[in-house]
This record gives sequence, C-alpha cells and structure tokens, in this order.
Amino acid sequence: MNLSNTIEEPERRIKKWLTQLQTFRRSIPLNLSDSTGEDVMSHINEAAYYMSLEKRTYDDLCWHLAEKIQKKTLSEPTIEDIRKKAEEIFKLSKTYDELCWLNAEFDILIKSE
Repeated sequence: MNLSNTIEEPERRIKKWLTQLQTFRRSIPLNLSDSTGEDVMSHINEAAYYMSLEKRTYDDLCWHLAEKIQKKTLSEPTIEDIRKKAEEIFKLSKTYDELCWLNAEFDILIKSE
C-alpha cells in the first residue's frame, strides 16, 4: 500500500482551505435601497454590539469617528483636522455605546454607497 497516494500534500490542503475560506468570507453588499428602516437599524445595532466587544478606548472611538467624518467631508484631511474633530466629539460627552453606534452607522452607510 502506497501512503503517498492516500495522504494529501500539505500545500494542496492549504490551497483548498484558502479557497474555501475566501468563498465563505465573500461578503454580500448591503443594499439600503431595498432594506426597510428596521433592517438597517438591526445591521447598525449588530455592528455596534460587536464593536463594543472589541473593548476600544473612548479616545480611540472618538478618533475613528472623527477620521471617518473628515474623510467624508474633506478630500485630504490632515492629522490636525482629524484631531480637532476628535476633540469636538470628545467634548460632546457621548456615552461609549453611542460612540460605538455612531461608528457602526458610519461604517454601514459608507459601505452601502
């Protein structure tokens, strides 16, 4: 009995696994025009929940939200532009959950464009 014929080569197994993984991870774009308001809200709530599980710092959430806002409103925001916007967001005294929700909302709305 020849074992080399029954055991798959590691390289072939890895390529097969990678192909399966890429197929599995292929995302379906969110089409907000076909969604109801409830569908969009549930997507945002779910994304915010998972973001909160990442345990990012409050400052980090402020910075990421500022970065998203500035990239959307300015063609080439500087670090100073982002810093000022992050400072404004910080001073608004939003709760941690609200910041997660706002970041998730921005992510979903930007992806749907």
